[in-house]
Amino acid sequence: MTLDTTSAKVCLITGATDGIGKQTALELAQLGYSLVLVGRNTEKGRTTIAELSSRTGNESIQFHCADLSSMKAISLLCDEIKSSYDTLDILINNAGAYFREFCKTDEGFEQTFALNHLAYSYLTQLLLEMVRDGKPGRIINVASSAHRNTKFNFNDIQGINDYKGWPAYGRSKLANIMFTYECHRRFNDTGVTFNCLHPGFVDSNFGNNNSGFARKSISFAKFLFAINIVKGAQTSIYLASSDEVEGMSGKYFDKCKPTQSSKVSQVKNDQTRLWDISEEMINSIQPN
Repeated sequence: MTLDTTSAKVCLITGATDGIGKQTALELAQLGYSLVLVGRNTEKGRTTIAELSSRTGNESIQFHCADLSSMKAISLLCDEIKSSYDTLDILINNAGAYFREFCKTDEGFEQTFALNHLAYSYLTQLLLEMVRDGKPGRIINVASSAHRNTKFNFNDIQGINDYKGWPAYGRSKLANIMFTYECHRRFNDTGVTFNCLHPGFVDSNFGNNNSGFARKSISFAKFLFAINIVKGAQTSIYLASSDEVEGMSGKYFDKCKPTQSSKVSQVKNDQTRLWDISEEMINSIQPN
């Protein structure tokens, strides 16, 4: 049976071909949402569309390929999105990764900061008008409890001078939360809601891009402590689809309930400072 999605809400999900992104897409497809999936691998994207359509009967699923650690690729992606869809009801910034070894992108940014934070920031700003059009929609940022017990050195915000993989990941998740709060304040009058979440420690492909001891350590931790992908996706699905959060904004959720993020994440001046630095970094690679 094919679902009628002609009047369905349109939801864009990044990192949608694996893990909680894919599970979120599956369950929203079952609810009849029109889906815009973003990932790095075209073949994987096609396979994901075929699988989700077969399992749900939902044929309103499209895939767009982009490396979200590249600001240029994000700009081209958003041009595609704007030319392909009239509006977006929901944006779920989900794509992210842990990198044990220091690496710079082609644009000169530390890879963790670029993919896990700058991508959220740039994609949100480029697509905000689409989410704002018509009935204001929802923007959801997948963060993590890994933000706790960390803070920024604003003189070296990317951690380049003393890079360590896990602290870099924690800072990127702190940035997700601070960015969410700043968006809520800046765009509160638009009606668009901005929320972030901790999905839990999920038994997914997280960390599998690493090798050696780092990969073995993460795999062992998953074996001991991780929840399954179905449970890990529930808060993202809840924030995207539930009437209970209609109009609720500027919150950090865990297990489908608003909770307090770290005290460091709630410093308004630092949220604004992070916004300004991030904007300057993104603008630095734009053509004159």
